Amino acid sequence: MTNISYRILERRQQMHIKAYAILCAILALAAGFYFYQKWQEFHFASEGVRVNKAYIEELRKDVVSEKNQYDKSRDKFDGAGKALETKLATIFPADDNYTILTRQVDAFEYELANKKDQFEVSNIDFDSTVETEKYSILPMRMNIRSSADNFTKFLHWMENAGSLSDEVRLMDISSIRLNFEEGDEGKTDIINFSVQVNAYFQK
Repeated sequence: MTNISYRILERRQQMHIKAYAILCAILALAAGFYFYQKWQEFHFASEGVRVNKAYIEELRKDVVSEKNQYDKSRDKFDGAGKALETKLATIFPADDNYTILTRQVDAFEYELANKKDQFEVSNIDFDSTVETEKYSILPMRMNIRSSADNFTKFLHWMENAGSLSDEVRLMDISSIRLNFEEGDEGKTDIINFSVQVNAYFQK
C-alpha cells in the first residue's frame, strides 16, 4: 500500500515537473519572441537614426554648397543691379537733367553730321516742366536741318529712346513741322523741321 502511494506521488511529481518544464519553455519562448521583437524594433530605429544622420549630413553639405553658390551669384546680381540702376538713372532720371539731355542731342548730332549727309540742330528751347500723377515731363523744341537719310535716323533714334541698350533718355515726339528744300532735278535733299519733344523724368 505504501509503495502504491509512493508511486502515485512520484508520478504526480513527474507530471508537475513536466508541466513546470512546459510552462518554463512557453515562458522562455514568449520572452524570446518578445525580446526578438524589441531587438527588431531597436535595430530598425537604430538604422533609421543612422540614415537620418547621413541625410542630415548631406543636407548640411548642400546648405554650405548652396550658400557658397548664392554668395557667388549675389555678387553678380549686385553688379548687374547696380549697372541697371545706372542705366535707369540715365533713361529715367530723378530730375529734369536738361544739361545731360542737351549733351545727348549734341552727341547724336555729331554722330550723324558729315559732308555727305547734313544734320544740324540750330537751337534747343526748354519749356516749363509738367507734373503728372506718376511722372514729370520736360518739353523741348528743336529746329533741325537734315538730309532725308539722317531725318529717318533721327526718327529711329526717338523711337528707341528709353531703351536700356542704347541708354538714351526716355522721350517721344509730340508734334513735328516739316519744310522741304528741293535740290537738283527736283529731288528733296534737305528737310528743315521743327520738332516738339517730351522728355520724361521721375516725379
